[in-house]
Amino acid sequence: MPCLALVLELHHPLPGPGEVAGPDWAASGIAVDWPLLRALDAFAERPGEASITLAVSPSWTALAADPRARALQRRELERKVQAGEADRGLLRFFATAGDGDPLRLLRRWNASGAIDVIPTTATHTWLPSVAAEPILARAQVGLAAMDHAHRFEVRPSGVWLPFLGYAPGLETTMAANGLRFFGVAADVFLRGTVLPPARTLAPMVTPAGVAAFAVPPPPAAEAVDLAMGYGRDRRYADPKQAPIAADDHAEHFLGRWSVRASEAPPGGEVPDEPVSVASFSAHELARAWPSGGADAWLGSVLDGLASGESGRASSLDRYLARNPIGTLGRPGVSVGGVLAARPGGSDLFDRCRAASDLLTFAVEKRRALDESEREAVAEMARRLLRAQQVDWSYPVAGGIDPETGLRRASHHLARFHELAGSLMAGRLDRGRLARMRRGPSFLPDLDLDVLAAG
Repeated sequence: MPCLALVLELHHPLPGPGEVAGPDWAASGIAVDWPLLRALDAFAERPGEASITLAVSPSWTALAADPRARALQRRELERKVQAGEADRGLLRFFATAGDGDPLRLLRRWNASGAIDVIPTTATHTWLPSVAAEPILARAQVGLAAMDHAHRFEVRPSGVWLPFLGYAPGLETTMAANGLRFFGVAADVFLRGTVLPPARTLAPMVTPAGVAAFAVPPPPAAEAVDLAMGYGRDRRYADPKQAPIAADDHAEHFLGRWSVRASEAPPGGEVPDEPVSVASFSAHELARAWPSGGADAWLGSVLDGLASGESGRASSLDRYLARNPIGTLGRPGVSVGGVLAARPGGSDLFDRCRAASDLLTFAVEKRRALDESEREAVAEMARRLLRAQQVDWSYPVAGGIDPETGLRRASHHLARFHELAGSLMAGRLDRGRLARMRRGPSFLPDLDLDVLAAG
C-alpha cells in the first residue's frame, strides 16, 4: 500500500519594524488559520494510525504566542460573527480550543502523534543565497529548531525549507541540530548526485544521515489553480451544496494521488512502501477557493486519509521510522526564481552575507560579554535574519511590494550595524536595546551557542 504524506504549512510575515500585529493578521486568522486548525483538530481527534506533517514558521509562532495578536483575532472574529460574515461555530472553536491560543492545540496534536509539528527555517528566505555563510545556515536552521523546542517542549523531527529552496551542505547543519528530514522540489531531487531506483517514490539519505523527500507538483494541480481549480466550483457558494462539492473534489484528489504513488516511475522501480508527498501552505489553499470552501475540502481530504482507503497516511517522521534505509546521495541545488539571487533587483543578500562576518566575530566573543551585551548580539542575529526574509508577495492582504520589503530589510540591517557599532565602542544603550525588542516575541530565547562554529 502506498504512503500518502501530506505536509501543510502555516506561515505569516512578521509586522514591519516597530509595528505590532495588524488587520492582516486578524483577517488571516479568520479566513485561513482557524478554519484549517479546526479541520486538523477533527483529524487529530480520530483514533487510528493516520498521521500528517504540519510545518509552522517561527514568525507565525511568534504572532500566535502574542496575547495582543490573539486578542486582535478574537475581536475581529466576534465582529464578523455579529455582522453575519463569519461562522459562529468557528468562534466557539476559537474560544474552547485553547482559548484562542493555537500553540496549545499544536502541542496536544504533536504529543498524540497524529500530527507531527515541525518548523520552517527561522525566516522565510531563499536559503541557497545565504547558506554558504556557515553562521547564516546555523542561524536559519539551528535557531528555528531551538525556538521550536522551546515553544512546543519537544525537539522537532525535521525542517521544512521555504520555497523548497535547498543548497548542498545544509543537511550537515540539520544533522547537527538533530533534524532527520527535509523536502525539495522533485526536479532538484532528480538532479542530485545519484538517480534513485525509485525516483521520487522514496527518500534519498544524505551523507549526514538526513533524508531528503521529493515534493512533486500537487497530484491534482487544479487544487491550487485559480483559473480552473476546485475552488471555482459554484457549489461552494451554496451551504447545502458545498459539502458535496468538497467530497467530490477530495475523492478526485486522493484518487489521483494514490495512482501517482503506486505507479512505477519511467525506468525505475516501485519500493516496498512507496511514498508520495503533497505539500500546501494554508494561504495557497485559501487563495484557491476565492469564495470559501478550502477548509471543507481539506476536511474531506483528511477524512479520506484517515479511512486508509487510498493509501497509508503517514507523517514523514513515521515513514522514516518504518523505512530508515535509502539510496545514499544528495539533491542538486535549487535554481530559484524572482526572489532568488537579487530580490527586487537589489544587493540585499550580498549585504546580509557581508554582515555575517560581524555576527561571527561577536558570537566568538560571547563569553567575554555581560548579559546585556549578549542580548545585543542576540538582537543582531534577529535583525540579520529578518533582513533576509523575502515573503513580500505572500498572499496576505495582497502582500507588500518589493520596494517596501527592501526598505524594511534595510531598516533591520541598519539596526544590526547600530548594535555592532555600540558593542565595539563599549557604549551599549540598554534603553535603546529594549525598545528594539518591542513587538511580537520572535526567537525570544535565542542561545548564542547555537550560532557558534563547532
